[in-house]
Amino acid sequence: MSSRDASLHRNVQPDVPKVKLEAAPCALPEKHHNEFTHKNFPETGWRGLIPSQQGGCDEEDFVHKPPYEWKSGEDLFKPKYYSQCWCGNVAFEFHGDPLDAKHCHCRQCQHLHGAPFQWAVIFPKTSVRMVKNEDNSLHFFSTQRRQGVHDVPCKVSCDQYRSPLFDEGRNTVLAYPSSFKFPNRKVPLDFQPTAHIFYSERVVDIADGVPKWSGHKGQSELLPELTT
Repeated sequence: MSSRDASLHRNVQPDVPKVKLEAAPCALPEKHHNEFTHKNFPETGWRGLIPSQQGGCDEEDFVHKPPYEWKSGEDLFKPKYYSQCWCGNVAFEFHGDPLDAKHCHCRQCQHLHGAPFQWAVIFPKTSVRMVKNEDNSLHFFSTQRRQGVHDVPCKVSCDQYRSPLFDEGRNTVLAYPSSFKFPNRKVPLDFQPTAHIFYSERVVDIADGVPKWSGHKGQSELLPELTT
């Protein structure tokens, strides 16, 4: 056995409880946002109900409400992060730090992103604000209807290069850190994933010591990390 082989091991994460499930269904877009409610969201100056909280396409004038173009009451919104599409036509700013960060390995994420898995961070919708929409480049896509419409939950991108920015859920936004402009390109600790979800559908093994769940974090079987 080589020295490299000797260092390989199973990381079973024994301190996290296991919940047995027979199968892990593919994650629908809204299921990525279902852990958080507005009760513990930071105060950012939005005085109305959370827009599109019931889902669907019936929210009037949604583009002038969070997470799009809106004004903060009492100037409570304090931008900390900035993201933009590849061409720069669409840009957003973010208040505070993300609620969580994850890698999702579900087949839908693989297909939609053209990648082995999705890296995403979760922000409250009221902690997100659009600051640029040049040439009206904002674009929506409903994975449920398979149409380019704003129907929550939906995916948000730029219509020039279809550069993905985030998924809009009922209470939260699932943003893609690759679109963020970090100083010196240093990814903050709060953007580091706390879990791999839907790891049972993975197409590549990731030996990083981060807990790996067959389905949703804390709601499914915790899988061993095979590093062989």
